Amino acid sequence: MNTSKKGLELIFILLAGMIALFAPVILKTKSLSYIIAPHAFLIVIGGTICAICISFSIKELMSAFCSLKSFFVTERKDLTLLADDILELAKLARARGVFALGELIDYVQNPFLKKAASALMEDDDTKTLEENLRLMCFYENKDDFKNVEIFEEMGGYAPTFGMIGAVMGLIQISAVSSDPKALLGGIATAFIATVYGVGSANLIFFPIAKKLKNNLNEKLLEQEIIISSILDIAKLQSSVIISEKLNKIINRNTINKGKIIPFAA
Repeated sequence: MNTSKKGLELIFILLAGMIALFAPVILKTKSLSYIIAPHAFLIVIGGTICAICISFSIKELMSAFCSLKSFFVTERKDLTLLADDILELAKLARARGVFALGELIDYVQNPFLKKAASALMEDDDTKTLEENLRLMCFYENKDDFKNVEIFEEMGGYAPTFGMIGAVMGLIQISAVSSDPKALLGGIATAFIATVYGVGSANLIFFPIAKKLKNNLNEKLLEQEIIISSILDIAKLQSSVIISEKLNKIINRNTINKGKIIPFAA
């Protein structure tokens, strides 16, 4: 899918969700004033942002918000192309040894496969190699795990601050019970703050976290395939056997698209 098209599609879905959330009130009251409450918005969003700033460092927050570009531009990875590169490396290693892989490394497109093949040339001991590759995988993805965690935490904070907004509204009601106009304003704050909190969590923060997690799972699956294949190449395994294993993994991934793989849990 074209990147710009995909971004517009996601924005349209988000807007459609907001319309579905607020349209019944607008149609009933014929006014936007019943769903617009800056004070309630400040309590929910301001409180959520402050809480998340306390929980995480500025650097981690910047990384999380920068990761939103992948929410719009991530493209589906073609595992068959990855499999082709792996098989070429396997055939060369089988024929001429792992040190001959240097001839093909510059032509490998996948960055992690390139690093893994280079690591294999430096140390072909399978136990040490596996430890190095797992460590490489961990450091490459730790920021992505943190990004998912941040948006999940925001999804947890927002409804809580919505409830705080509701309590603040009730306090306002009790303080101005003799003023009907202020009384209605307090009731509005109570209910709208709750809607803002629960709505932002379930329409924005949790879906973003889920999308980022899905993207991360695809990346982890790809890297797990690479690690497994590089270890087979280190053992000078036949390219036919490696090909059969890759075909099984790719076919299973096609059937179970969207499920969390064990390695990412």
